[in-house]
Amino acid sequence: MDTFRFFPLLVVAFVLGAVAYKLLVLKVVVPEGFTTLLYRQGRFVRALTPGAHRVLRQGHGTQQVDMRQRYLTVPGQDVLSQEQVGLKVSLAVRFAVAEPEPALHRVQNFTEALYLAVQLALREEVGRHPLEELAAGRVDLGQRMRERVAGEVRAFGLSVEAVEVKDVMLPADLRRAFAESLKAKKEAQAMLEKARGESAALRNLANAARLMEEHPSLLELRMLQTLGSASTTPGNTFVLGVGPELTSLGRRRPARGSTPRPPSEGDEPEST
Repeated sequence: MDTFRFFPLLVVAFVLGAVAYKLLVLKVVVPEGFTTLLYRQGRFVRALTPGAHRVLRQGHGTQQVDMRQRYLTVPGQDVLSQEQVGLKVSLAVRFAVAEPEPALHRVQNFTEALYLAVQLALREEVGRHPLEELAAGRVDLGQRMRERVAGEVRAFGLSVEAVEVKDVMLPADLRRAFAESLKAKKEAQAMLEKARGESAALRNLANAARLMEEHPSLLELRMLQTLGSASTTPGNTFVLGVGPELTSLGRRRPARGSTPRPPSEGDEPEST
């Protein structure tokens, strides 16, 4: 009987306790890829990792930080080369927040701080190199800038993974000059290769002539080889010159008892 009398009071107490718990305790759910900073009376307490957390609501606050990789695009920046020639360079920076506490507390906006660091590093690195090296791509500008910028932004909790050079834009007159220079270089290389090929062919001919001079039989072997390879193709006609010694053997002998007539100037040599 007494239990039924106090049951409504227990229910009321339970409800009041649940309401008080809701009012006093704050449930914080941190998603994957994020970190939540917990503050008490405006002072940083600790970082909350992904998952569910319960903290006292009174005097506590939170701020969520995205820890995933992100990209920062730096559009065309007007910079000067070593010769004080102006050009435009655009970049793409891949970075992430490595330490959320300094990223939020040491700079007002870590993205703007990174943007400024990239701009200053770009001006300094481009000014160290001549224009020809930059236009030809002989300078790994992205790697140099990544090393420089990564050291600077590490102080406020950022991690720079890569700095990629998207475009290097030259003035119109310089583009034409570089195109003409490149064309002249390619033509010179082509002429040099042609001259080398002709020199090699002449050397081979000179070596062959020397061998045939030292070994005359090689010429006859070469002729026989040419005739043998060409005989398989129909329609080829070969005219061979006959030496005087073979011509004299091929003349008709006079009949026995007759006196051979000496050839006159108008007579043609007999052929078999």
